[in-house]
Amino acid sequence: MKRIAILTAALVLAPAAGLALGGGKGTSAAAFLKIAPGARAAAMGEAFSALADDVHAVYYNPAGLAFLKQVEAAGMHESRFAGIRYDFAALAAPLLSWRDTPKQRNAYGVAALSFYSLSVEGIERRGTTETDEPLDTFGAGDVAYALSYAYALPGSRFALGGTAKLVDSRIDGAEARALAVDAGGLYRAGRASGALGLRHLGAQQRFRDAADPLPLTWYGGAAYRFSDKVLASAELDSPRDGAGAAALGGEYRLVLARGFSAAARLGFNSRRTDPGSMSGLSLGLGLAYNGASFDFAWLPAGELGNAFRYSLLVRF
Repeated sequence: MKRIAILTAALVLAPAAGLALGGGKGTSAAAFLKIAPGARAAAMGEAFSALADDVHAVYYNPAGLAFLKQVEAAGMHESRFAGIRYDFAALAAPLLSWRDTPKQRNAYGVAALSFYSLSVEGIERRGTTETDEPLDTFGAGDVAYALSYAYALPGSRFALGGTAKLVDSRIDGAEARALAVDAGGLYRAGRASGALGLRHLGAQQRFRDAADPLPLTWYGGAAYRFSDKVLASAELDSPRDGAGAAALGGEYRLVLARGFSAAARLGFNSRRTDPGSMSGLSLGLGLAYNGASFDFAWLPAGELGNAFRYSLLVRF
């Protein structure tokens, strides 16, 4: 048990060594990549890299996919402030899912496809002369298409995973593309788990004559399941374009009837501490029946208003 505690502590503190590397404070290209999907994980403050126990691992830590033994599909919608829409979809499948074999379905690894979209319409266009009415309106949007693969090393509790992404951004007729990769490791030992990895490593994204780097982020996390009902998680993120962020999350799950359960979640993320009441906190609820679960998250954003997130996950 002492070894597990030392390992998980080391993993969650590892990104602290990289905080001094975040030299490019301010903006990054494709900043929408920093919006983490999934209502369950969001309600837990996004402290999910060391849990990564469902298809949402495609974003938080692709290594978690290696432990999935069923096909999983998930979809999410979030209504954000100022009419901004954020959507996510993912499908993960163990490579032996459709073969009749005595091997475990994930024996050769797990592959996944995922899609991310952030869009807004009706942005006012104004010229160099001040007027009461805009000249017209235009839209902007970002999308990312991703392919993930993860593999658990035979005879061990350790898994590795990676993701390749095509990122496409547009604004008022201008378009820019970039390629990026994510990579992560996940170690599970009994009730404890630890994670380490990076997100959004890639080439610069260029809009005409301007090029900016992607929002590279190092992360480390730890989680512990106190029982079948209660779990807690923690994570440290070190982005290249800002200060490091700490996240904490907890979940309480209660079985209501055979095959039917409910969950309550609470989280905190220091990255979301904008001015305003309850900023940085997150709350959520979940309902699950057999292989399907519906989750909701409330994300107070201070003076920017509230964000409400809904997601559905189905296991086959």
